[in-house]
Amino acid sequence: MPESVPPPISPQEQRSRLLRIRRLAKKLGFEGQVEYRHVVSHAGGAQYGIGSTANQDLLVVFADAFDRDADPNDFSLEAILAHERGHQLVVRHSKLAAFFARGAALASEEILASLIGSIIVEQEKDQQNLYYKAMYEAVTQGMTHTHAVRLLHDLRLLLEKAR
Repeated sequence: MPESVPPPISPQEQRSRLLRIRRLAKKLGFEGQVEYRHVVSHAGGAQYGIGSTANQDLLVVFADAFDRDADPNDFSLEAILAHERGHQLVVRHSKLAAFFARGAALASEEILASLIGSIIVEQEKDQQNLYYKAMYEAVTQGMTHTHAVRLLHDLRLLLEKAR
């Protein structure tokens, strides 16, 4: 079967996945609508959409998030959702939004979302994976490893103060 077509699941499994996603999203503090789509996203497994208000924001989780969660060498479902919650906080949290708007030019939203996710997840493995994802993004954007480590350390301190 092509990679773009997920294997079929029962209506009960689809409902179970939606309930699990909603539980995790609530635990992480996500505000807004939460949906599950049994399609492959090619976008990491989940997508955050900005609404007019936080209650109208949208978190869509795709079938590949569950494939990734099942692989012990990949991101857990909680880590995937924490990263998306990080995007929501960058947009919706007044201190973070102001920080990002006024000059966190060296730190992309992807870096901040992963760092925020690394702070709000419980499992140490998820914390590390999201931190490494932020590091990868920083280096991919052209920073030296030393500069990226320093930037992530400083950003993490600022983010923890903004909590």
